[in-house]
Formats: sequence, C-alpha cells, structure tokens
Amino acid sequence: MKVAIIEPRRKRWDEKRAELWEFAYITRAFSHYRKKYSGFSLSLAILASLIPSDIELKIIDENVESIDFSEFFDLVIVTFFTIGATRAYEIGDAFRKKGIKVVFGGVHASMMPEEAILHADAVAIGEAEVLIPEIIEDCHHGHLKKFYRTPERPELENTPVPRWDLLKIDCYHNPTTQTMRGCPFDCEFCTVRAFWGKRYRYKPIPKVVEEIKILKRLFDKKDTFIMIADDDITANKMRAKDLFKAFIPLGIKWMGQGSLSMAKDDELLELMVRSGGTRMIIGFESISPIALREMHKNPANIVEEYAENVRKIQSYGVAVIGSFVVGFDDDDESVFERTANFIIENHIAIPQFLLLTPFPGTKLFERLSKEKRILHRDWTRYTTSTVCFKPKKMSVDTLQNGYYNALQRIFSYEGILNRLEGLWSLWDKSSVVPSIKEKIDTLVLNSNFRDVAYGFPHCINLDIEKETKAKRKLRGYFRELLRTRKN
Repeated sequence: MKVAIIEPRRKRWDEKRAELWEFAYITRAFSHYRKKYSGFSLSLAILASLIPSDIELKIIDENVESIDFSEFFDLVIVTFFTIGATRAYEIGDAFRKKGIKVVFGGVHASMMPEEAILHADAVAIGEAEVLIPEIIEDCHHGHLKKFYRTPERPELENTPVPRWDLLKIDCYHNPTTQTMRGCPFDCEFCTVRAFWGKRYRYKPIPKVVEEIKILKRLFDKKDTFIMIADDDITANKMRAKDLFKAFIPLGIKWMGQGSLSMAKDDELLELMVRSGGTRMIIGFESISPIALREMHKNPANIVEEYAENVRKIQSYGVAVIGSFVVGFDDDDESVFERTANFIIENHIAIPQFLLLTPFPGTKLFERLSKEKRILHRDWTRYTTSTVCFKPKKMSVDTLQNGYYNALQRIFSYEGILNRLEGLWSLWDKSSVVPSIKEKIDTLVLNSNFRDVAYGFPHCINLDIEKETKAKRKLRGYFRELLRTRKN
C-alpha cells in the first residue's frame, strides 16, 4: 500500500489580510526567511507513527508544500481543524474523482461527521491511536466502513513516539509536543472536552523526556524552543513539578498553556522558570463574572484576582500570553473599552484578543443553532476575528467593529509601549531576570501582531503625535536591546 497523510492549508476567506491564527508572520518576525511556518503539525507526526513500516508513506503539510494531485495513493488520510475544513473537502473531492480512497479525521471531522462524509469514503471520529490500525486493515481488504468511532480513549503511556523525523523539519521554526490530554471543565465555547474527554490522561515523564531529546536532535539548536500543546500543563501541580524538574537538565526553552491557579504556587512558578518555561498561554476569557459563570469556566478564574495573578506570574520572568474573548451574551458595547483597558493597564505581555466563535462540537454551537443565531457555515470565516453569529446585546456590526477598534488600540504603538514598559520594569526588579532575547521577542511579537491587527479594516482614531513618539521610543528600545545582546 501507498498512503498519504495530509494537513490542508488554512485558507483565508480574504487573501488580502492575515489572520491571528497564522504562524507565518511569526516566522517573518524572527527573520527566518528560509522557514515557511512557525510551528509544525503534531497531528501529522502522530498519524505517521501509527502507519505500519511495510507501507509506503508520504507526509504533506500544505502550509509548507503543495499537493501533487497526479500522484497515486491507495489511501489518503486528511486531518484538519474547522478553519481547514473547506480546503480539506476540496482535497477529498479531487482524490476521490481519481478513484483514490479518502479518510477524514481530526477535530472538525469528528464533530461534523455527516458533513465530512459527503467528501470522503470514511470518517474517523475520535483519537487516531485506536482507529488508524483498523482503518488501514479495512482499506487493505477493500471494505472501508463509513464511520469509525473511538471505542475507548488510549492511555498515553502506550502511544508510539510521533514521527517528527518524517516532517520537513527545515520548513519550521519551532517543534510541538504534548504531554497530556483531556479536561474536566466544560467551557461552553471549547472543543477540548468533547474531543479529548473529561479525564486528564498523562504521558509518563520519562517518555516525555525521551521525546524532547528526539526533538532537540532533530532541530539541532542549543536552546530548542518547544511549544507544549497541553491544554493545562499545570492542572496536576505535583505532576507538573516533577515534569519541570525533569526538564531542567535538558537545556530547553518552552511555552505552554495553564490556568491562573499557578499564581498560588510559588514552588511551581520557580520550577517552571528554572525548567525553561518563558511564556504561558492563559485563558482569562472574560472580565465579566457573569460571562465566566455562564460559560462554566475554570473556578480559578476570579476576576477580582486577575490583576494580582498576572503581576505574580510575570514577576517570575514569564511572559503571559493572555487570551481574552468578546461577544458573550452578557457583553454589551462597554466590553471593548473595559477589556482593552485591563490588558494595557496590567501589562499583558502578548495579548490574544479574540471574537467568540461557535465552533462545531461545542455546546455554544449547539445552543446558538437551536436559537437560530448562527449566521453561516462558511468555515473559512471561523477565524476568531470575524463574527459568525448574532450577538445578544448588540448588532453584528457593533460587535465586529468594536472588536477591530479594541484590537487596534491594544496593538497601537502607544498600547504596546505602555504594556512593555510596565512588563520590563517588573522583570528588571525580579529575582529571575529574563534574558535580553526574551525582551526582544516580546517586542517583535507585539509588532507583528500589530501588523495583523492593522491589516483589518481600520476602526480607530489615534493621536498621531502620540503614536509617532511611541513608535520612535519602541525603535530606540529595540536598537538598545540588540546592542546589549551583542555586547
């Protein structure tokens, strides 16, 4: 057999504008022009590890290479998120016209199997480890079933090492790995529990260490920077501390995702930083207690404690990548200014400011569908920057333009300067002083997020004189940081 595993290119609905979910602009930010994408697909590497060695295998990440539709395969496996669904369906249709069998999998196909099967011969619903062997066997014997469902969730100690070596490593800036799956919280807008289950499942720490050593060898860099794609790496504090201790001798830098509960544990923060943890994605989601309660957010999210928690975490030299969402039913027109003020005044290092998006498989999608508030199912517009539903307390245009306005204020030169001066002042007083490189990175990343924000329709009137002064000051900081690092 000859098998292809494909991840589709994430199509823009408007080719003239970049999107916040894209990684290519991050690559440009760090002048790695020979690279094509920042982070690579973990799903491709996982799927590749499940294909028997006697099968000829080709891995295609369309984000960094093109698909040769004239090439023959016995089976094409396509894995994708919602944003890639439209392109995935085009790929499936093209190969099926040639008589080639196509199987869809991944989050979107698992949540929308009846839609996906219109463009494929089979749909894998759930986790690949327990489905791919059966699919390969059935394809070999010529009797694929329409749907394959995960009978039980795999324990991660038994999963094979992802085949990162089969990816085009030179096309990527940073590697990605995963040490756990699942989430007990049932946030209305999130697909994690629906796809990965409500129970935390962990890889054994020695297995994680060996996988990171493999990534270090593949990327061949002194300070390999790794994205750890766990949904909450600090969920189990005792396990997290043991994991961080195991990271210390590896000499890596890493970023992950965690909850605000980490702010309550100094030992955890100390070990995180010692292990190379320099950035942490944290889902604040909303500054409205009512919205948090209605979305069933993690109880660690207490609005009154947000400011102190941010200060505490960033005082350890960690850059908080704060995720904020607007468009909840409790949000009115005041939410834009209030959220932007919070982000700027509390010096969030790298803000992720997003529009509420009803992704298929979430309780939000189900509820809004029943209420007939979903505007369309054009998956290319499910970007977290384009309104896809009817809000409750404002019009669609008010939500869209209010989002653009707040985003552009957050990433105005004055907004960036205010945030970074506050952040760096805190870092300079910290007992754990971040490297000059980390300061440079926060500045460069903010500048490139700004490029994306101002690629959207302009919805803000800025004080040109203040913006010019702030821009000049930021450039001065950048030159000074480069000189300091060089010396």
